[in-house]
Formats: sequence, structure tokens, C-alpha cells
Amino acid sequence: MRANQILIGNVITLDDAGTRAEAVAIAGGRVLATGTREAMLELRAPNAKVHDFGGATLVPGFNDAHAHMDTLGTRQLRPTLEGDRSIAEVLGTIAALARRTPKGQWIVTMPIGEPPYYFDAPTTLAEGRMPTRQELDSVAPDHPVYIPAPGGYWGQPPCWGTMNSLALQLNGITRDTVPTNPNTVLEKDASGELTGVFHEKSYVNTIELELLHAAPRFTYEDRCDGIARAMQMYHRVGTTSIYEGHGCAPEVIAAYREMNERGTLTMRTSAVVSPRWRSLDEAAQVMRDALPMARGRGMGDAMFRVSGVFVAHGGDPCAGRIQQARIDDMGWSGFVQQVNSTEDFEALCMLAGRHDLRVHTIASDKLSKVAPVLERVAQHFPIGQRRWVVEHISRSSPEDIAALKRLGVATTLIPAQYVWKHGTPFLSFDEQGMNYLSPAKYLHEAGVPVAAGTDAVPYNPLFCIASMVTRRERTTGRTMGEGGKVTAEVALRLASRNGAYLSFEENEKGQLAYAYHADIAVLSADPTAVDGEAIRDITCRATMVGGRWVHGEL
Repeated sequence: MRANQILIGNVITLDDAGTRAEAVAIAGGRVLATGTREAMLELRAPNAKVHDFGGATLVPGFNDAHAHMDTLGTRQLRPTLEGDRSIAEVLGTIAALARRTPKGQWIVTMPIGEPPYYFDAPTTLAEGRMPTRQELDSVAPDHPVYIPAPGGYWGQPPCWGTMNSLALQLNGITRDTVPTNPNTVLEKDASGELTGVFHEKSYVNTIELELLHAAPRFTYEDRCDGIARAMQMYHRVGTTSIYEGHGCAPEVIAAYREMNERGTLTMRTSAVVSPRWRSLDEAAQVMRDALPMARGRGMGDAMFRVSGVFVAHGGDPCAGRIQQARIDDMGWSGFVQQVNSTEDFEALCMLAGRHDLRVHTIASDKLSKVAPVLERVAQHFPIGQRRWVVEHISRSSPEDIAALKRLGVATTLIPAQYVWKHGTPFLSFDEQGMNYLSPAKYLHEAGVPVAAGTDAVPYNPLFCIASMVTRRERTTGRTMGEGGKVTAEVALRLASRNGAYLSFEENEKGQLAYAYHADIAVLSADPTAVDGEAIRDITCRATMVGGRWVHGEL
């Protein structure tokens, strides 16, 4: 077989031997060989294309192990207030939207503040406060206007939003309205009248689910459009595969499936089912009757596959009751919200084990509670062999790592969230506790299958890699555990090769080696050869999926 493409550059293969090369030969969408420039050129077919990237570095395409790509996509659909630095500028944007929106139709924007985090929205405006309903009324009296709060997991609570008078009226919200969730605050003026401003003090926003029943929801078409937009954004940072372990709601899975059937899905996507059930009895029925395609290794092809079910551990019971009452409404999340006690979590895991459904769950700072449950489940079912996944690990200990090793389960980390964005709750930890925060080093050294993801905030895998290497917290600049740092090469593996294990594809992708998918990111610099902080400044010049260029000027 002869190569139809030759890519020349600094090649990091991420194979078992740690091979470096000068070029990659590609045939039929797969890697034919790697080696010296001269040797690879000898393999080319008469009409082969040669791409010489000079000093650029070629790595296996990034595999975002906790992507939320569809979530980021829906954020691209609504008008932005990015760059508005005063209430007058916000009102100017709303006025412009009102002029081109038929009277009576909703105007719903993105939050106030700067994406992707929308930190401290009021402080981003010159006045240091949010616009009131009266101010919004002055530029859009005939339109219901809703400026939502960002999700707490995008940024940092409290998260701020605001509405005009017509939006409040259509939702039946008055001065006497009292949210069920005490973390949802409707602000009032000195006379007790609503200002239209609200904020949510917890990470889970519930105001839309509980109070804003009249506000527009995303449609199935919106989900498809959002995925298409976000897919290109992820390709622009070198991502070629995603794993949606937090789960995708049925509409999102349907959107991915339709795109794959149409041939427009260019992101290799591994989805986990985010199921709708309200009780253990209903869960047993759903697992038995509705999820056979997700059993075992699941079903799908090289571009889209579904395997396993997401089961949550913990959560706020009040938020859970609100979410269960509106279980069909995903909002921004793209998954069905769950809240389960430790006892119910164990019962659901046992049910899943009985139906050969591998479980994906978020441990966060509760790994010490999740691991014992999984050890009891493992006495009945081979959860390691079935590749159950413990995700989003923040706090851990040597004992937790040892338990994960015994279980043989796979794991994912979100380093940018816990050591950079949301590191402040952990600043009081002692040295060992800090080292074991988002424990990439210790999982890797113990031989626990571990991959890293972005959680979509930010969605750049190079930011994720830099966070593992530097462990720098954003508000203090403090290193969150010097002993927990990993080398850039280990971090690169976690952000690319290791994610393939989560979807049973470790023999198909993640390395630039013979017969592996030609999924490649062309980077402006070698992430293993620059200072840790400089990794964030590396850009992706081009991205290839299966031998096809999906990003870059070539």
C-alpha cells in the first residue's frame, strides 16, 4: 500500500516506546508509517499530497474525556453581550435586538460578562450592578427580555441574571413569589417591588425549571445546530474525539445519530445515556426495556457510539425535586439532571450491573463515598472488566487511589476546573491533600486508566494540559500541590491517547502508529518543550480526522 498523504513536522507518536519522528505517511484514513522525512516520502503514491509543516508539532488528535460539546454549542445560538461594559451598552444591544424582533417575541441573550466563565457579572459593568426591569423596559417595552445567569459550573456562584417586566408577568412572578430553592434570590427594591434582577447562589441553577416556564427552550433543531457549531470550535483546538461521560439526553443522542447518518459528523463521539427515570422501579424498567443498545460495549461505529449509563451520586435534594418535576427540560446542560442519595446510588449501580450496563459517575470530592459503593458492587459484577468510569475526581487520598486500582475502573479528571478555576475551596488543604487534588500523577503512577477532559470551560485541551503541568490556581497564583505535577508528556497522553480506553478504542486511535486512525493535531509548538505556562499559548494550525482535514488552511 502506498501513502496518499505525507505530513512532515516534529511528530510525537505517543506509542508505547515514546517514538519521535519527522513525518507521517497516511493511507486510507489510517497511519501507514512514521519515520524520517526521506523514508516516508519513499512511501508516497504518484498523486500523494505532501504537507510540510516546518517546525510545527504533530500529535495524536486530542480526545476530550469530558467534553460537553453540545452544551457549548447551545451557547453559540443566543445573542451575546460580550464586550458590553456598562448598562448603557447592554441596553443598546437589547434595543438593537428589539428593532429586529417582532413585538411580543422573546429576547433571550447570553449572560452578562465575558465568556466562557462570566465571572462576577455585576462587576464587569461600570455601574457595578445589573440592569433593572425598568431599564430593560425602556428599550424593549413590547418584548419579554431575559438575560440568564450562567450555570455555576461555567463560572463561579453567585451567578447573576435579569428580566424585564413583561418577562416577569408572562412567568407569573410577582413580589409575593418565593422560590422553593433558597439559593435562588429574587432581588427587591426598598419598597419590596421586584427589580427584575436575580442571582443563584449554588452551582445548579433552578430558576428556569421552577419559575420561568414561559421562557423559550432549545428545540431539537437547536441541538443539531449547536453541535455543528461547537464541533468546528473543538476542531480548531485540535480535538478529534470526545467522550460525553456525564451523559447525553435522548434528544442529544438523536441529534448526533442524525448527523452521523447524514455524514456531517466529523468529531468521533462516544456518548453515554443520560436516562429519564423518577424512581428505582422505573429505572429497573428503563434499564431492562429501553437500554439494550447501551449494554456491554454498546453500539455504533468509528464516528458515533453509545455505551453505558450515567448515574449521579449526591446532589442537593431541593434542586433534585425541582429538576424531577420538569424532567424533560434539559436547559443548557444537554443531560437529564439527577440527585441520588448514597443508598439509591448503590441500588442503581446494582441494577446496572445486573443489566450489563457500565456506569459512569461523577465523584467530585466524594470519592471516599463512591469507592466503597463500587467495591460492594464489584463483589457481584466485574465492573473493572466492563470499564465502569469514575469521573470528575477532585479530592482524593492514597486509600482512594488504591481502591480504584483494586476495582480496575477507568477515571477522568477535569484539572482546569479544580486546580485553576474552582481551586479556592481547596486552598486550606495540607500538603498531601493538595497533592492529591485532581490526582493525575498518582492515578498514572498507580496504573489506573486515567484520561483528562475540559468540561467545556474552557474547551481548549492545551489549557487542560497546562493546568496539569503547572497546577496554578487563578485567584492566588498558588501551586495546588507541587507533588501532584505531571510532565507535559504525561499530560499530553491523558488529553489524547488515554481517552480511547473509555470507549474501547485503544487499539484504534490515540497513537500515530500503524493502522491507527489518522487523527492528528498540528500544533504551533511542542508542548513537551516549552515552559508550562506557555503551553496555553500554543495554537492548532490544522486538524485531521481519519485522513480528512477538518480545520486549517492547507
